[in-house]
Amino acid sequence: MKSLLIIFPVISLLVTGCEKIIDVDLNDANPTIVIEGNLSMNDSSVNVLLSETGSYFGDGQLRKVSGAIVNLEDNEGNLFQVDEKEEGLYINDQVNARPGGHYKLSVSYKGTEYSAVSFLNPPVRIDSAGYERSERTRFYEEGYRINIFFEDPPGKENYYRINVYKNGELMSASNDLIVFDDSGIDGKIVQVKLRGQRFNTHDRAYLEMCAIDKPVWRYFSTLRDVANLNPGSPAPANPISNFNNGALGYFSAWSYDTKFIIIK
Repeated sequence: MKSLLIIFPVISLLVTGCEKIIDVDLNDANPTIVIEGNLSMNDSSVNVLLSETGSYFGDGQLRKVSGAIVNLEDNEGNLFQVDEKEEGLYINDQVNARPGGHYKLSVSYKGTEYSAVSFLNPPVRIDSAGYERSERTRFYEEGYRINIFFEDPPGKENYYRINVYKNGELMSASNDLIVFDDSGIDGKIVQVKLRGQRFNTHDRAYLEMCAIDKPVWRYFSTLRDVANLNPGSPAPANPISNFNNGALGYFSAWSYDTKFIIIK
C-alpha cells in the first residue's frame, strides 16, 4: 500500500543549477518587453499578453504593446499565427496542442525577436479535494483551507502549479503562487495543503492543477520568492525568464485537471 505524503507548497523552494539571475535596476532601466504566454492543451488556445515597462516591480503603469508579430511553432514544424485581438492581447484558439511535444513562441517587436520553448506535459489527475477548518494564526485569517489529493506519476520529474479561484476570482497575487516539484514525492500519493488561502462558508472554490515544465516552474518559483522578500531586503533580481534577448516574463505550455467544491 502506498503511503500518503503531505506537502505545504507555499514554502519557498531552492533554485539550483547554473542559470544566472540577471540583476537589473528596473526603476532606471530602459523600457523592457514583458511577455506572458500561455498555451493550454485543455482549451486548444494560446494567449499572449505583451507589455513594456521600465519598472517591473514598481507601481508604474505597464504599457500595452501593439503591432508585434507573434507566432507559435510545434515540433513538427506547424506554424500558427497569433493575431492581436485587442491592444496588447494576442490569441489563436485553433491550436491542437498535444502532450509530449515542444512548442516555440516567437515575438518580433521593434526589430528584435524574442523566443522561448516550453514542453507540454500530460495532465495529472486530482483524485479528490476537500477542506478543513483552520484557526487564525499570525499570518493567516480564520477560515477553511483546501486540501488536494493526487498521485504523482512515477519515474519522471514533474512540476506543478495550482491555480485557486475563490468565487470565480483567480487568487493571482505573486505571494499567492503555488508551485512545487516532485522532489521526495515521486510516485507517491500526495496531500497538498493550501494553507495560504482561506475560505468561508458558502464560498466556491475552483481548482486547477497544472502540469508545467521545469523552466516555467523555475520562473514562478523565483517570482514568488521575490514577492515574499521582507521589507528592507536588497533590491530583488529578476525572475528567471525562459525567453532570450533580455525579455521579461515566461511562455508556458500546460495541461490541467480541475475540481470544484462549495464550502458548507
